[in-house]
Amino acid sequence: MVGLTRLTILVLLLGTSAVLHAAPTWSKAHCFFGRWDIRTANRAVTVNSGSYIRARFSGASLSAFFDVSLNQPAFNPAYEKPTGKGSLPTIAWQIDEGKWQEAEIATTVKLAEGLPAGRHSVMLMVRGLDEHQNRWTVPLVASVTFTGFGLEKSGKLEKPLPQWVKPALSIEFLGDSITEGVVVNEGRAGVVAGIPFTWPWLSDARLSYVGQTAMALGAEWRQVGFGATGLMLAGSGGVPGALDSFNLFYAGCPRDTWQPNVVVVNQGTNEPSIPSKEYQLLYARYLSMLRKAYPKAKIVALRPFNGAQEASIKAAVDVCHGDGDSKVYFVDTAGWYSGNLHPNIEGSAAIAEKLSKALQSEVLTTKTGTPAK
Repeated sequence: MVGLTRLTILVLLLGTSAVLHAAPTWSKAHCFFGRWDIRTANRAVTVNSGSYIRARFSGASLSAFFDVSLNQPAFNPAYEKPTGKGSLPTIAWQIDEGKWQEAEIATTVKLAEGLPAGRHSVMLMVRGLDEHQNRWTVPLVASVTFTGFGLEKSGKLEKPLPQWVKPALSIEFLGDSITEGVVVNEGRAGVVAGIPFTWPWLSDARLSYVGQTAMALGAEWRQVGFGATGLMLAGSGGVPGALDSFNLFYAGCPRDTWQPNVVVVNQGTNEPSIPSKEYQLLYARYLSMLRKAYPKAKIVALRPFNGAQEASIKAAVDVCHGDGDSKVYFVDTAGWYSGNLHPNIEGSAAIAEKLSKALQSEVLTTKTGTPAK
């Protein structure tokens, strides 16, 4: 093996499926949360709504730069075809924990100007994508490619806050379009000025039950939801089922080495027709995959909000306990939500209130995986 790199040797020994992300090339001033491909300098790519960046900076203004060369006009459900004008992926951002602002991505997006002297902070989030466009195989039409922050001449990026580098609580949420935040803005999109009736505006990762739960808990999080998918069921945008997609950010981009404290799974909604015993085996396989990836994490299996596959999921969790894994939990969501399949902002808030309380009382403060009642 003389002359081979350490990465090549690892591939030969373990196989390509075991190889994770190489070391990132971005400066440590950028704190990436979510599934970002940051293997290339000055080019961070995500296909997941809810991925975000934190940074501190000095200076009176701040801009964000994006490569929009792959993005295309978004799907307009009112016309069942791509719109002529359309909208690109949407972002949301907050300066110094102030009011949230929203926009479509562009080559340059002005995030702040006229700021007072001193240090400031920014949280920049991918708010919504068009789940119908390709976001699994290159070229990634439904994706966001962040290329950096723009500062005035006297400004600079500052050292990140310690709690960003080592969060007290980190959570990964895994699921489908409900976890992604699709249609959260239904009823506002196309009615409120500045919110077109297109999928990137109908969606809202920040105001989904995931974003609201994480913020209520003061956690940093990863939001991994793909519309119309299940454990086996392939979904919108060319995304395979969770059993085939979990270890990849997108096709050809392996999962990185990030480790959460808690993993919350919301699967089953899109696969109600699979026989119960068969789905139990699939879910158990998925839990085993998560445990291999995250050996120290607490894994939470949610009853889907519509109740699909509830018994199968509970049985899979019970098997984990029988096998000695006490850090797997079943959280019963019965009675939490009774609205449309996709919760709106208010429905998401109601779910988030209950989920954050359940995680706090039944998972975060416990030392064993006794099933939550």
